[in-house]
Amino acid sequence: MIPEYREITKEELNTYEDLILPMVYDELTDAEDMDTEYISIACHIGEEPAGVIIAEPEGNGDLNLLSIWTAPKFRRMGVASSLMDKMLTVALHLYDWEESQYGDDIVLKTMYCLEKEYQEPFEAWLRDVSFTDFCILKKKAGRSPEVCSATAEVHFSRYEALEDKTT
Repeated sequence: MIPEYREITKEELNTYEDLILPMVYDELTDAEDMDTEYISIACHIGEEPAGVIIAEPEGNGDLNLLSIWTAPKFRRMGVASSLMDKMLTVALHLYDWEESQYGDDIVLKTMYCLEKEYQEPFEAWLRDVSFTDFCILKKKAGRSPEVCSATAEVHFSRYEALEDKTT
C-alpha cells in the first residue's frame, strides 16, 4: 500500500494520541492555535495511522522536532524518514524568504530522554537523516536517563521553493 500523509488538526488529534509523546500531546491540546503554531503530519498506510511527526517552527526559521513516532507494526519501513521529508517540505513553504538576514539555512533541533535500548537506534536514525551534532545536556541521575540533544543543518534553496510553487 502507498503511504498517505495528512495534516493533523486539533479536532482529530485524539486519533493520534498513541503516536505522540504524552507531554507534546498535552501541549498540543492546550495550544490556542495548534494549526499555525506547529507542523503536525500523520502517515497512514491503508486506513491505519502508521506514524506522526510534530515540529515547532521558531521565529528565526529554525525548527524544534518535538515528537516523531512510528507504530510498531510499521517500523523499519521508512515511515519516520518519510515523515521527516514531508515536514521539511512543509517548512520550506513556511520559510520567510523576505527575512534574508537568516540566510537560507535552518537548524533542526531535537531533545530526547531515552533508555539505552531505545537511544542507540534513535541516534542511528538521526544520523541517517543528517543530524550531526549530539550532546548530553543532563547526565544520568539515579533511575532517570540522560537528556540528550541533536541538531541538523538544513539548506533551503530559493530555486527549489519557486520550482515547487510552479509545479
